[in-house]
Amino acid sequence: MRPSAAVGAVAAAGLAGYLVWLARHRSAWTVLLTNRIPDHHVYWGERGKADPESVLYVALGDSAALGLGASKPGRGYVGIVAEEIARITGKRVRVRNLSIDGATCAVVLADELHRIPKAPAIVVTLDVGANDVWSFAPERFRDEFDRICAALPPGSIVADLPSFSFLPVAGRVRTANRIVHEVVAAHGHVLAPLNAVTRRGGPVIAIRNAAGDLFHPNDRGHRVWAEAFLPAVRSRLAEVSASA
Repeated sequence: MRPSAAVGAVAAAGLAGYLVWLARHRSAWTVLLTNRIPDHHVYWGERGKADPESVLYVALGDSAALGLGASKPGRGYVGIVAEEIARITGKRVRVRNLSIDGATCAVVLADELHRIPKAPAIVVTLDVGANDVWSFAPERFRDEFDRICAALPPGSIVADLPSFSFLPVAGRVRTANRIVHEVVAAHGHVLAPLNAVTRRGGPVIAIRNAAGDLFHPNDRGHRVWAEAFLPAVRSRLAEVSASA
């Protein structure tokens, strides 16, 4: 065997070995994160208990809103947003986190929107769509996303889809986000530019900010996600303060 062929064979074997390891690593992390889901629901159930001295924050969405991938539920982006609300208002924050792991737009329509409390919320956030791109139908997505936005309280903060720069669905995400931007604007909600903030740094940073399943954000990733929401949250709180 020629040296160049030998080097190629070794490289191919090394790549194959790495891909096998990566698949096992991701699979193990998927099991780990799935097993954590009940703990996240328990945590947010406690954070959602009635408190007459608190302000209300309502979060809707998928597993990212649950804080999956973070080391603790409160270190997810919803927890970070709640901390900022507490810092600005000086009050305790009751968080009604209605998110469901694996949620698509259809799940938000069927199982989340009707659970929004009747009491007025100081902030409402939504992230959904990342689970829709795997079986993406643009017309269906537009219809469902439009119905979600029509049902949200006025001035809700709605994220577009995060960057999927290293996954084969990036083209679908671009199409979905064009729809999201149009629908959010049509309903007068506020766009949280999640795609822009998660796209910074490219695939290398995206992997660095991902949990071991290479899908959910880790602690760093959740801080990045929070950056997409916080400017709109601060603006919303300033409006509430000015009108008080």
